[in-house]
Amino acid sequence: MKVTLALLLVASLHADQRCVTCHPKEDAGYAKTGMARSLAPVGASALPPDGSFEHEFSKTKFTVHSAGSTMTQSLSRKDETAEQTATFVIGSGSHAFGYLTQAGDHVFQSPLAYYTVKKIWDVAPGYESEPYPDFSRPVTAECLFCHAGKTLPIADSLNRYQSGVFSAYSITCERCHGDVSAHLNNPAPGSIVNPAKLAGAARASVCEQCHLTGEARIPNPGKAITGFKPGQALEDYYTTYIAAESTGQSIKVVSHAEQLALSKCSLKSVDKLWCGTCHNPHDKPAETAAYYRGRCLSCHAATLEKSHAAADRDCVGCHMPKMPAKDGGHTAFTNHRILRTPGVQLEGAQPDTLTAWREPDTYLKDRNLAIALVTVGLQNQSSAEVIRGYKMMNRLAKDFPNDPALFTTLGSVLMKAKEPVEALKCFRKVIVLKPGYAPYYVNLAAALIANNQPADAVMQLEKARALDPLLQEPVRMLHQLYHEEGQKDKSDAVLSEYDKAMGSSHH
Repeated sequence: MKVTLALLLVASLHADQRCVTCHPKEDAGYAKTGMARSLAPVGASALPPDGSFEHEFSKTKFTVHSAGSTMTQSLSRKDETAEQTATFVIGSGSHAFGYLTQAGDHVFQSPLAYYTVKKIWDVAPGYESEPYPDFSRPVTAECLFCHAGKTLPIADSLNRYQSGVFSAYSITCERCHGDVSAHLNNPAPGSIVNPAKLAGAARASVCEQCHLTGEARIPNPGKAITGFKPGQALEDYYTTYIAAESTGQSIKVVSHAEQLALSKCSLKSVDKLWCGTCHNPHDKPAETAAYYRGRCLSCHAATLEKSHAAADRDCVGCHMPKMPAKDGGHTAFTNHRILRTPGVQLEGAQPDTLTAWREPDTYLKDRNLAIALVTVGLQNQSSAEVIRGYKMMNRLAKDFPNDPALFTTLGSVLMKAKEPVEALKCFRKVIVLKPGYAPYYVNLAAALIANNQPADAVMQLEKARALDPLLQEPVRMLHQLYHEEGQKDKSDAVLSEYDKAMGSSHH
């Protein structure tokens, strides 16, 4: 079969449009799924109703108002107000809608979300205990990887993007099937990745790239999480680390792979059971209970108990009930543990410490684990994990002398341990290794302040601000340093310039 002229004419567009000519059925089915509606410009479809509420923790009042295809979100608390226009909506709406805002070439996460099941506005996940929720949380390319088809990040930046931000909004065919170029030139079997025909880690990785986040994902030196391509193993780019999971009445939003791996169905299948056994990414069943019952019976028909024989029995409703997501706001997700006896304590052996989902190459095993231990330990305030990771990194530093991530993590531990002199050495080294990345200058400035060198800290913070004028931390630190030095004009100017660029104001 030759590539048609119509297919060539749309070759510059995103993969889904190039694929639809030969695969209209799959495209039509995929359009029904949540992945096909993972991100869109605000106003591309009907907007949620206007609303307002007060965030109890911070006493911040939020308001949302839409006019036509434009949504305005605003906040007020004490002497501070801010207003932003939401530009992109994240999520299919099956559970919730999140929002992105823009200031120049920067993209930020809105602190607001609309929860579609309860039909309420509230703070987005992660903002529940935030003392000053605002529109300044950077959205990195890694954050967008599982929500957007293709992003256009600017190199060496935290959250800056080329014009348009995205070259494809929702998840495209290439996310699961890889680069389509060879298939367009020769549309024959074998010229494109078919996940079902992959084996082991390569097959699992296709789904796990978005459905397995664990406690931490640590990129390999010189690699990015967003670099993964179907047909490879995730560990070619990063290692995912998981920890002992609660056996209570909640789950994480993205823990499907972890849960499934602990199920007896998965354990007894010896790697035969995978996401594609039950899920068809090219269609959304009209009758979900009946569809998934059929998938269950493909393995369990011969051993089905008489009490379960009725055709209208809902296997998933009993054995995979929805549970509240502890990190998902007002949402509940299907528990993929597949409990044999509904209501009993969750089954399956779980790690009692931070563990690699799959180990990376031997030379990266200790390096990645050390960074993960410190990262998770600092987040969870676990001194045991931090100390263990720190000891490992001390041994590894000589083996990875040009590793910004390792020395940044090591410097962070030293700062926490009140060893600012040694931390300063680490952060200076990182600046030499990667001089164009603004957040690294913030780390260096913090170490300089701890070493009683405020003038040098100001210099580094001004460098950070020059590289990224909308990075909030250097603005906050400069405002404070100038204030302490009695330079009120400079202190006020730093805030004023930032507020003007961001669209917020202080009274």
